[in-house]
Amino acid sequence: MVMVQVGNYSLLMATILSTWAVVSSILGITSRSKNMIKSGENAGIASFALISIASIALVHGFLTDDFRIEYVAHYSSIHQPLLYKLGAFWAGQAGSLLLWAWMLSLFSTVIVLQNRNKNRALMPQAISVIMTTQFFFLILLIFANNPFKLVPPPPNGVGLNPQLLNPYMLIHPPTLYLGYVGFTIPFAFAIAALITKRTGEAWIITTRRWSLFSWFFLGIGILLGSYWAYIELGWGGYWAWDPVENASLIPWLTGTAFLHSVMIQEKRRMLKVWNILLIIFTFCLCIFGTFITRSGIISSVHAFAESNIGIFFAIFLAIAFFVPLILLLFRLRHLKGEQELDSILSKESMFMFNNLILVGIACTVFILTIFPLLAEFFTGNQATVGVPVYNRVSVPWGLVLLLLTGLCPLIAWKRTSTSNLKRNFLLPATLFVLSLIIFFILGVRKVYPLIAFSLSVFVLSSIVMEFFKGIRARQKSAGENVFRSFFTMIVRNKRRYGGYIVHLGVVFMYIGMSGSAAYQVEKQGALKLGESMNIGIYNIRFDRFTEKEYPERYNITLDLSVSGNGRDRGTIKTELNDYPRFGVATEVGIVRDLFPHSLPDLKSLGEDLYVIPMGFEPKTSTASFKVFINPLINFLWLGGIILVIGAHITVLPDKEEREILKAALLFAKKDMR
Repeated sequence: MVMVQVGNYSLLMATILSTWAVVSSILGITSRSKNMIKSGENAGIASFALISIASIALVHGFLTDDFRIEYVAHYSSIHQPLLYKLGAFWAGQAGSLLLWAWMLSLFSTVIVLQNRNKNRALMPQAISVIMTTQFFFLILLIFANNPFKLVPPPPNGVGLNPQLLNPYMLIHPPTLYLGYVGFTIPFAFAIAALITKRTGEAWIITTRRWSLFSWFFLGIGILLGSYWAYIELGWGGYWAWDPVENASLIPWLTGTAFLHSVMIQEKRRMLKVWNILLIIFTFCLCIFGTFITRSGIISSVHAFAESNIGIFFAIFLAIAFFVPLILLLFRLRHLKGEQELDSILSKESMFMFNNLILVGIACTVFILTIFPLLAEFFTGNQATVGVPVYNRVSVPWGLVLLLLTGLCPLIAWKRTSTSNLKRNFLLPATLFVLSLIIFFILGVRKVYPLIAFSLSVFVLSSIVMEFFKGIRARQKSAGENVFRSFFTMIVRNKRRYGGYIVHLGVVFMYIGMSGSAAYQVEKQGALKLGESMNIGIYNIRFDRFTEKEYPERYNITLDLSVSGNGRDRGTIKTELNDYPRFGVATEVGIVRDLFPHSLPDLKSLGEDLYVIPMGFEPKTSTASFKVFINPLINFLWLGGIILVIGAHITVLPDKEEREILKAALLFAKKDMR
């Protein structure tokens, strides 16, 4: 009971301190009092300590099986492994909101410590925005969804849904939240820039790593969630255009547009209004993603139960969207670009096209996601938007994005001469045409995969050309060998070449998505013990089954042996687990075949044999299975790993970034006009 009181009082004091941080910062701005500004920053740090204490109190409840706490009783049990007791912290609504608040308080503390002696003109306003957001989440925790609410304790606790008992589901939510919460920082500095009329590049450069950090973790969170769905949910795929999946994808798309667009402002001092709009949209979409998951207004395998916090999110979302837009209108004259677009054949133009397509896809997915809600509100009838509708919209524009990924490295800033255009495009364009012919001959006849695979070759060749030119330039100027030139080139320009590595990862992900979507094979059948079924080159034989009773479930393990092309391909273990409280949950079996079955059959490269147990009849020893062949699927996960490597490189500082920051400071006086 003591820890419950500690948690409640800590949240209450943190709310008071968050309020004071906002008030003190505003008073410091109006009175130009450094002490008041410092007081607001210190209040923010103190609130971090208090929210941390509240979080520790909740963790203590899980570790001690304190089922008097309703949240602990619902998401933990005495049989739950220790790791999943800790992970249950963010398994439900109240805990995830507390995690949101804790992460934001941590980030605000880091921001204060980072900017003790710099960015003083922007800090009070930025802290006010961050603390206002933190105040909102704390109010939810105290009045709408308290994680320390007490109930008559059930004997053993309910425990997590079995589908959440997966290592990837332990790290997927906090990784996603790092992205959601992280975008608060560039949003806060953008609002601070509008308030102070310092609308140059300084706020962008100050928050560049925060933007990359947030974009990276949001993307990795999406990828981890996709992998969890693939190996745990047992439907043969990784993305179903579920509303909650979409709610995380939409801000990632606008965040991607923002990261590309700010490069134009840094290089050419253009698109100032557009960049402010993008970060406003991205932040609001992060709040929307949190709202749509927790409001209970949608039906989703990922969403929490219906609750009373939807109206709170709707009000805050309206404030977070319309107040910055009104402020933006008042600051338009301070946001005029200092240069204009010189040519349609320029890197700026490619980035602008890239931005428009990314935002267009985000808007379309947003509209399709909320369409069932709008239809039910206006007509009273329920409506659904199927996967084919999403694919029909997203796939063609996704291919255009892939094309632009290959075009951007080949085109110069400001203007590209005809001779340079011909020289840079000759090899990639030739390889693209040859790829179309070769893939067609090898049997790739579906239009979208044929274009996607050929465009992947085009993009890969353009990236390789950029690395080759950089290495050759280093060899000529410094006389270095190939390997030293390669690593020195990356170290000297981490942002540029790290970005190319990110694009390389994206290409591999396109290959995996295209192949698995277009050439997936499915078969379902029932096998008695010792019987076999064939799918593709594979022969699957049902070898044995075992039954075992556990305290919390009844388990049936079904073992199958797999062979193909005259050789053993290994053993697959699948499981059926009957939980009295949750029903039957399946554990799929996967055999990864990383090499092609034959040289012409390139579609089998990196494929998975994916087996789902559908049921078992003990009297006849008969098991039913659904089996998929997912070609090229492992390119998706490989691309994610490459993207992680590239993103890590881009976050590191380099010479080019220091030069941009120096130039931004020189133009700081112009921002005060």
